[in-house]
Amino acid sequence: MLRGRESLIRLVGKRQRNVSLPAREELECGDVSLEIKGGLSLACCDWVECPVCGKQIRGNELLVNCHLDTCLQRGKKKKNSVQHTLFHFNLSKKVEYEESGNCVLEIQQSPPLETGVDCNTAAGSPEPEVSSTLECFEEPDVANSVLPAELNSETRDLYNGCLEARIAGRKYHRDVECQAGMRVHLVREPENPMDTYAVKVLTADGLSLGHIPKELSRYLSPLMDKGVVDVQGYVSESTSEAARLKLDLREIQSRTIGSLSEEKVLAVKWSRLMDAADKGQDHGCRYQQNFLYMLQVVLERDLHLFTPDEIELLEAFRSISSDGQRLFVRLAQRKGPWFRLQNIFYEDIGDTNSAVHELVERRYLVFNADVNSSELLEHLTVQELKDLAVNSKIMIKSATLSLKKIQLITAIRDALISLHFNLTALIREATGPCIRIAETLEVLLWRLQRLFFLNGEQEFHVFLLVDIGRIKYPSYRCARTMPVFASREDFLAYEQHPFLARFSAAWVYATICTVAASFLEKERRYAEAINLFKQLLSMQYCPGRRGYWTLRLSIDLEHLQRLEESLLVAENGLNDFSVRGGDRIALQRRVLRLGKPPRRWKVPPYAALLKKKQKVVTIMGRPLNNANGMKSRFYGYDGQQCSVEDLALQYYAGEDGGGWKGVHSESGIWLTLFGLLMWDVIFSDVPDVFQTPFQTAPLDLCTDSFYPVRSSLIESRLQAIRDGGARQLVAETWAEHYGTSCSGVNWEKYSLEDLQTITVCIGGPGLSVICKLLAEDHSNWTAGMPDLLLWKEKEARLAEVKGPGDRLSEQQVAWFLILSDANVPVELCKVSKTMNDRS
Repeated sequence: MLRGRESLIRLVGKRQRNVSLPAREELECGDVSLEIKGGLSLACCDWVECPVCGKQIRGNELLVNCHLDTCLQRGKKKKNSVQHTLFHFNLSKKVEYEESGNCVLEIQQSPPLETGVDCNTAAGSPEPEVSSTLECFEEPDVANSVLPAELNSETRDLYNGCLEARIAGRKYHRDVECQAGMRVHLVREPENPMDTYAVKVLTADGLSLGHIPKELSRYLSPLMDKGVVDVQGYVSESTSEAARLKLDLREIQSRTIGSLSEEKVLAVKWSRLMDAADKGQDHGCRYQQNFLYMLQVVLERDLHLFTPDEIELLEAFRSISSDGQRLFVRLAQRKGPWFRLQNIFYEDIGDTNSAVHELVERRYLVFNADVNSSELLEHLTVQELKDLAVNSKIMIKSATLSLKKIQLITAIRDALISLHFNLTALIREATGPCIRIAETLEVLLWRLQRLFFLNGEQEFHVFLLVDIGRIKYPSYRCARTMPVFASREDFLAYEQHPFLARFSAAWVYATICTVAASFLEKERRYAEAINLFKQLLSMQYCPGRRGYWTLRLSIDLEHLQRLEESLLVAENGLNDFSVRGGDRIALQRRVLRLGKPPRRWKVPPYAALLKKKQKVVTIMGRPLNNANGMKSRFYGYDGQQCSVEDLALQYYAGEDGGGWKGVHSESGIWLTLFGLLMWDVIFSDVPDVFQTPFQTAPLDLCTDSFYPVRSSLIESRLQAIRDGGARQLVAETWAEHYGTSCSGVNWEKYSLEDLQTITVCIGGPGLSVICKLLAEDHSNWTAGMPDLLLWKEKEARLAEVKGPGDRLSEQQVAWFLILSDANVPVELCKVSKTMNDRS
């Protein structure tokens, strides 16, 4: 049985290509004999019924094909039709174009063309009302656009319009005078090595002022090459550094109408040209608008964290001219700190000098009045540094002049120190005037970004990545009911330390003390380390570290032979709700070892669980290195060098290992599945957890509050997973959110097919246990997961791989126990050295 488009070809024949558009006057309803260029005729065609919508249309092959494409694109179907399943889906293919030089070549089927056959059936023979409408046309680089309405004689003014554009590359043609009001004309430059779509802007004397921007020339050039439009224009604005044009585009009435396919392409090019021109009005200042948005958000919700002087300085930014705002934002994103004024040029800034002086007056920028001359050396080019060395008559070896820039700077700085005369005047003469952002503003910029993004990784460039589509963030509602920092004092206390994604200074102090205690232990100063751990445990901060602190305190007490106290610390730690995962297993092991009779007579209830043995599989491998402290490397079964995990994967894939398909993922694949299965839960509407549009997870994901706040949603989703709905949930999330950034989700590493297979192999009960652990204690259970995930048919297995001399960590033991209780097969794969190894 034929399916899909092949059925349509058999039913109505292949589409006709390269058929010129009929003029509207040739397609009036009253005509009985209509001729279309190319020899096709609409004369006296029989009426047929459309198998999609059921309407009556003329039986001409061209009209039938066009009408069918339109119906299929719109998804219409005939009621009670035997073809219901065939035409239920949108079968019409999109059009893709391959741009080669100045030609646009159609490489797939033509887009749907509604040749309108709006069939208004009345008594007798229906009278069709025919028109040519172009819809739903896409080009690969621009999606979801709307085309001009019709391509016929009535819309011959389709290619008439005006647009504004800047002159690109003006700085390379400063020697050519450019004044407001002067007439210009455009000339194609297909031989341009940088851009085959280049369009030059020439004066009346034929002198070049620059080029039309690329985002416009790529659409304007085909219209000019085909002789569709005549372009006239004049300079509307002009400064010493930039200029703008106003262009008037008029369709050439004497042009030859091309084929149907060619006219469609030209119509699309015109539509894209107009869209690009409209977007270009705001494109240059998008970063300016983003900065103003960030400034507004921070001042609205964290105004209490700034002093009156700081508020006045920040509020004054809105009153700065547009050029001044753009220049400041541009400089704020550059490395700096100093910028040579002669090298500052941006095409979207009209008058750079005026903008600089305005920002200096407003205390946003400062000139190099008090700068150390050695700092300016880094802003000189290599040739300028060589010239400086020669002009200042510094005795530098001739070989030095062939050194790299950093070596030249070092040589000149050394000469400055050893010589008695001052080179400041020569250096400043070489650099020219320099500016930098005022130090007060640099601090405020840092605070603005930290308060807006609430982390130390994201900065202002994230806006750009979103604007150009490089990053896509999930959709959620930002709801804030309380400030992150209650007062300026809290913020300043926190600001004194590196930004570590915890909003309290105590968290930073705890980190410092934890590191200090580890140094004390290495020096065997156990008494001092014990005092430090006791102070840390007396705090109410960092609950995720309490297990580690308790364990280390118990170990250090044992080092001092204070065994009873060490046992009490371990037992009390097990009563602490914050002690979880591997730390809890380690404390339980300590209680069993230290709590033997006569210290303790009663056996703890968890003793049997800890004595449970893991399944162990031993494989042999020829090692490449045996150095202590280095990751083991082996020769694989294929003779190539590989890691110990890759060696295990090769073993499991072989006949002896069971023919498993596997992946070395550790926590990666589980975090991906957790994100896909719990997407709606993660991004549910909860107050205060989403505070910026650039978050990949709620702020409370790695805290104890994540599960209780969403317990009903989580339990409902877990039940759906237990009931076998994981495969469908993964597919739905994948289809709706593919490519959207989410913490832990890796869209590229795993395919949808593999993920769905894994959900079936693991089974609903096992998946629900893993997802619940990650929901209850995300930060703790993301570590220690088994290295390998293996699956085949409807069976799955996990394996932790250990090389020679390696052993399971307490966190890994905890995962083994959890997975075993959930009936998820898990085993330990030990890799041993072969007997013939001589090392």
